[in-house]
Amino acid sequence: MEYNKVEKILKNYFEPNHPLGYVMIDNNEKIVGFMGTIFSKKNIDKRIVKLCNIHSWIVDKDYRLNAFYLLTSLPEEDIIFTAFTPVKTLIGLLEKFDFKKMKMNLNIVAFFNFSLLKKKKQFFIERKIENFKNKLSDSDLNILKNYKNLPYEKFVIINKKQNLKPIFIIASKIKKKGFNILKFIYVSNKEEFKKKWYLLKSNIQSEFNVNLAFNYFFDEKDNIFPSNIILSKTFKKEVCIKNFPENKKLDILYSDLVE
Repeated sequence: MEYNKVEKILKNYFEPNHPLGYVMIDNNEKIVGFMGTIFSKKNIDKRIVKLCNIHSWIVDKDYRLNAFYLLTSLPEEDIIFTAFTPVKTLIGLLEKFDFKKMKMNLNIVAFFNFSLLKKKKQFFIERKIENFKNKLSDSDLNILKNYKNLPYEKFVIINKKQNLKPIFIIASKIKKKGFNILKFIYVSNKEEFKKKWYLLKSNIQSEFNVNLAFNYFFDEKDNIFPSNIILSKTFKKEVCIKNFPENKKLDILYSDLVE
């Protein structure tokens, strides 16, 4: 993994009393392995729970048979563990430590060129935090606080007629293979966003100058895009989860899925 990508992920630091990762050292006290961790807290069913997202698993070739030692460093307290970007060789190791495999969906949507359309826009995008803080719920204010100083897009979609509850969004703007991509990390009102997508997409494309939009989800109900979009494709990938409560919603907030 390239260092600049690891460095960006390490900036996602939400719990100051927990480590950014764990290292493995040899007999000469040389670092021969690293496992990145993102600790955070979430409100699930009115209960604050602790999470740890594992990322950036890097071990020198000569020590990969001992890579499992990194997992033994993880705290044994009541924590939900996630690994959203495990390589295939790592999945089997995680399963030995009681992680369960799950399928996560990545929905990719392409934008048309809306610059030629002259439709009157019903919504506007507010990106100045001081102008939308008073429009957020307590829960969203806490998420904003955690992401405020991180290099991601924080904005609110507002209906000009004021008859729609503002939609708070955190997203990452990235570039891959020549495409400008907006990767959605958090959407406060998924159902309303999905209903209004065909009215919102021109605002989003013109505001952020993007060609594609990415959305990760586990349950189809949490897909923020309508199912009838022509230029869209959904891919499935395996992820690993440990200690996650059954019948609860899982998302990518506070994870390494920013690049």
